[in-house]
Amino acid sequence: MIETSRLRLLPCDLTLWEAVLAGNNVLSQVIGANVPRRWTENASAFTHFYQQVKKDPSLEKWGGHLIVYRPDNLLIGSCGYKGQPTEKGEVEIGYEIKASHRERGLATETANALVDYAFTFPEVNIVVAHTLAQDSPSTKVLTKVGFKQIGEVEHPEDGLVWRWELSR
Repeated sequence: MIETSRLRLLPCDLTLWEAVLAGNNVLSQVIGANVPRRWTENASAFTHFYQQVKKDPSLEKWGGHLIVYRPDNLLIGSCGYKGQPTEKGEVEIGYEIKASHRERGLATETANALVDYAFTFPEVNIVVAHTLAQDSPSTKVLTKVGFKQIGEVEHPEDGLVWRWELSR
């Protein structure tokens, strides 16, 4: 688990992914936190993440996390890494915060925690993120954390996106 002053980032092992897929009541019991009806916008991706961890348990460390807002003991989103470090030492992060908890610095706190955790591993040299190719709240978060926009790349689902990097 990764903890910050206001957040707990819970790594998703198979048990936790199964709870996510079983529904909010089961998930609430497993994580010991309140789970609102609409805490994510990415629910359709969770089955895919579950299958990935089932095939490769090492992805528990380099996969998804659930974000619990400690003051309210409330699940407010998800975040994590998009796989293990590459041969170049790169890991990619992603995050989402429930709409009711945005503009409070929680995405920045989440991104900082993911970066700090990744850099505890000597094999990680660069943390990468991608955003849509336009200014947005995510681009502001990445800038605050210290990422630099490196260029544009073509994403198979999202089209043209900006690549962001933060080196050790």
